[in-house]
Amino acid sequence: MTPRMLLLIILLLPCVCAGAAANAAPAQKDEAFSRYYADFRNAVKTGDKEKVASLTDFEGFTWESSDSLRQVKTREAFLKNYDKMFTSTIKNRLATAKPEKINDDSYLINWRTKNLEYSLHFVRQGDDGFRFEGLAAGPY
Repeated sequence: MTPRMLLLIILLLPCVCAGAAANAAPAQKDEAFSRYYADFRNAVKTGDKEKVASLTDFEGFTWESSDSLRQVKTREAFLKNYDKMFTSTIKNRLATAKPEKINDDSYLINWRTKNLEYSLHFVRQGDDGFRFEGLAAGPY
């Protein structure tokens, strides 16, 4: 190996390592969401309201399908209204849809009806993993 080639390898090695590290980070974040979402979806599927509540962010929570459900902002209100929110339509969406990655910190499940667009939101909460933030609804 010539000195020139050795110098080139030495100069390029940090770039290659940095690129590999940058590519590894999103995979770890995706894995974290995959684990979270599997837990969330399973809790909804089995009707484990307490588990779903533990995976929800009430500080940023919103449920826009009706005026009464927009008022749900606490764990207690969530548990009381769980069956009104997690209808068969919502359960079916969670069971069959693949969440769309918006960025490293948020995912959503989006669908449309004749006049409205709906989306279920999941966001990263610091080092604590992901949390469910509710349902957005509006015209499209």
